[in-house]
Amino acid sequence: MLLSRIDDATNSYARARISEDARAGEIDSLIGGAMDNEATTRSHKIDVQLRKAGWMAANQRTIEEFVISDVVREGNNEFADYALTSNRKVPLAIVEAKRSSRNALEGERQATDYADRIAQQHDVDPFIFLANGNEIWFQDRSLYPVRKVSGFFTQDDLERLHFLRKYRQATAEADVNKKIAGRGYQIEAIRTICERIEASRRQFLLVMATGTGKTRTVIGLVDLLMRCQWIQRVLFLADRRELVKQALEAFKEHLPSVPRDWIESGKIDTAARVLGATYPGMMSVYQKLSPGFFDLIVFDESHRSIYNRYKGIPDHFDAIHVGLTATPTDFIDHNTFELFDCEDGLPTFHYGLEEAIRDKHLVPYRPVHVARTQFQVEGLNPGSLPPEVQAQLREQGIDPSELDFEGTDLERKVSNTGTNDAIVREFMDVSIKDASGTLPAKTIVFAISHNHALEIYQSFNRLYPDLQRRGLAKVIDSHMERADKTLDDFKNRDFPRVAISVDMLDTGIDVPAIRNLVFAKPVFSQVKFWQMIGRGTRTWIDPVSGEEKKDFLIIDHWDNFAYWQVNNGEDDGTETTEPLPTRIFRQRLESLELLSGRNQTDEANQERTSLTKMLGTLPLDNINVAPHADEIQRLINEPTSWLPMDEAKHQHLVLTIAPLLRFSTASGYVTLQFENITQQLIVATLKSDVDEVERLRARVIENLSMLPRDIPEIRGFIETLDEVQSDAYWQQLTWERARRIQQVFTPLMRFRAKRSGGGQMIKLSIRDEIRDRHWIVFGPSGEGAFVDTYRQQVETYIRDLSQRSPALQKLREGEELSEEELESITSLLQRPDLFITEDKLREVYELPDVDLKGFLAHILKVSELPSREKQISQAFDEWIASNQRLNATQLMFIRTLRQFVLSRTTISSIEDFKQPPFNRIGDPTKLFTPEQLNDLLALASSLAA
Repeated sequence: MLLSRIDDATNSYARARISEDARAGEIDSLIGGAMDNEATTRSHKIDVQLRKAGWMAANQRTIEEFVISDVVREGNNEFADYALTSNRKVPLAIVEAKRSSRNALEGERQATDYADRIAQQHDVDPFIFLANGNEIWFQDRSLYPVRKVSGFFTQDDLERLHFLRKYRQATAEADVNKKIAGRGYQIEAIRTICERIEASRRQFLLVMATGTGKTRTVIGLVDLLMRCQWIQRVLFLADRRELVKQALEAFKEHLPSVPRDWIESGKIDTAARVLGATYPGMMSVYQKLSPGFFDLIVFDESHRSIYNRYKGIPDHFDAIHVGLTATPTDFIDHNTFELFDCEDGLPTFHYGLEEAIRDKHLVPYRPVHVARTQFQVEGLNPGSLPPEVQAQLREQGIDPSELDFEGTDLERKVSNTGTNDAIVREFMDVSIKDASGTLPAKTIVFAISHNHALEIYQSFNRLYPDLQRRGLAKVIDSHMERADKTLDDFKNRDFPRVAISVDMLDTGIDVPAIRNLVFAKPVFSQVKFWQMIGRGTRTWIDPVSGEEKKDFLIIDHWDNFAYWQVNNGEDDGTETTEPLPTRIFRQRLESLELLSGRNQTDEANQERTSLTKMLGTLPLDNINVAPHADEIQRLINEPTSWLPMDEAKHQHLVLTIAPLLRFSTASGYVTLQFENITQQLIVATLKSDVDEVERLRARVIENLSMLPRDIPEIRGFIETLDEVQSDAYWQQLTWERARRIQQVFTPLMRFRAKRSGGGQMIKLSIRDEIRDRHWIVFGPSGEGAFVDTYRQQVETYIRDLSQRSPALQKLREGEELSEEELESITSLLQRPDLFITEDKLREVYELPDVDLKGFLAHILKVSELPSREKQISQAFDEWIASNQRLNATQLMFIRTLRQFVLSRTTISSIEDFKQPPFNRIGDPTKLFTPEQLNDLLALASSLAA
């Protein structure tokens, strides 16, 4: 009997109480009462809930109350409604029941008093459940406030929680296992979560760029929490089998003594301490497990699908929740932040792509090679079809006069062999090659569909049959038999070099040797877009040449970087552009200034009203927004505070207020994107920039064409939609007309549909050519080439030249060169077909601080190009590893210091540590010992430029 009374002497008294309650319930029923009393709630609801948790046999009558005797005043006994006991009759928890019409929380003080009395009498502090038949609340008084749970815990759950509570230790007294997670930011992430767990928090969101070791960080966290007896049983959830498999293999590698298993086909190994499952797989079994079954749940790639489709899992289990995502914070849905209790829009810990590249833990992508074919740009229409194409269509039973395709219909409604051939030829021309310089390095081609992947494969077969005999390119997706084996070959063997895939390789796979990514499809998911980019960011050393991977190439055939408003790498190759709300605010501010300068008062007032509405979406209690709350309120409430706009006010709004809009609780990404496009249109219209208006017109029309006309929300705007899409509307475009597009259609963009095919797939064989591409201009008359090609030509020429140039031979031997010798080399390099200069080499290698001698030494393999960032990152990681007991605040301080050193900001004394931004983190003299501060000062000084 798991539900019992501890004191046998109270049996008759308790039975009398139960009988009395039962008779009262019968009387209520007989007189037609609502039966809303505690006894009825217990028998009809709470008993059922307890039985579900395994606390009583199905045929047992109403559960008896638990008598708590008063050792001071005899006869002053009290009654806990239920006691959930161990096999040795130790009360693990008590349940305080209220009738359904009362709030369960109203019994909290009563239950607390009972728990105090039990703790005195039985030397055990029982957990507390508060229940009213509709809700159940749980409290572990040693650490957490009362919280709502989805059901009662089992006996095993409560015994495990008592064990953990009895033996848990402070995590600050234990080291993070640096063999599992030894990088500074990984240790900081683990310490941050542990400190917040000990501060009674239970929801956490880690935003870490793909390739920075999210899984290893989580395993390091699990290891520390298990060693310190905070958790015993862990669930790892991911959206694909491959990711679950990789995670369990990583747990096996780093925690080999911890039992683990895969939840699949309803099978659950209750002896395992680490369990893995896909989200869909867990949805089919989670209700078989009690709410207290897991201590920690890891949600891999946490985004709004958890909130929408799988929210039953986090709602069911009362566990510590850790969400992982690689999506940049600017693009994370607000629902995701709410799911992990990040109400201010800030994740628990963030380590982004830009930081990881700066610290040399990941590699950047080169300037994106945008290459769109003529078919993609212009599409096909009846008036442009040559006779041979008309014949192809008639053979397929299609009337050529009815044909009208946009380029975006490619591989959805129409498939063109020539386009796929052009994509393959472009890839073979511009891709990063292997150490021999002859064959492409490891590559993923992201195709639109399985049929499209096969078409690209056939293009490789047609154009490069000699290489295909060696297995250069293979299709790897779920439709191909033994795709897992082909994937293993791609990962571990020299061939295949090129994996053509649909979805299967978009996320999750880890192939550090990848040097090229080909976006042969449009990507409509922001989460997936960043995951796909992450396939190329891993560091790697070529085992053949010994050269370190420094970057990778993205070939974008579908303008994905423009679509997602992401920097294509031409400036710095890594970071995203400013957040959309910030950009919209700045553009709207520009509109306000233009209109006010023309004395268009009414129009300026409308733009100002839009600006104040944007400011109204800011959470004023956000830690970043709060210092500006008074000013924001003034801008919202006082229209005269905007104008007149002098330079100082303009700079303040642009540089100080506008960046705060990243914390806006505004609309979703698709809506913001359209608002951004139309605001650009408004500015271009005011400036009479005809070319920009025409460019933006195409994007506006494209977005409007995706609105589904057959849903109620759109039907009322069909007439306006047709009007805006007509040529006449744009011929007389004014500020009013441009703003009308924004006002009417921005709210409707949430209904925008993806382009989809349907009907017969039309197959064409039209020669297609790459029309849009990027390259480098290096000659005085406009001579140019692709950057890779030019760099290879330069390096080959300089190595050949070193065979006959005494000065270069001297440099290759490591000897110093005189000014005259350097000048002689400079004159040799300026040959008329390559025009090699120091400035051009800086542009090609994207290293503005390296001189000619440094480039020559690198090409001749005398020395590596300087990597100050890597040196600094390594030095700080070593310092963190040698000072293991640092907490999250200390690690944040060190991270800030590293950024200062990287920016070449001088730190000359410990007093500098007391200045912004360090003093915003904490008083350095309280955070560190004098010895540590001196060490940090010495470290910063030694790494100064």
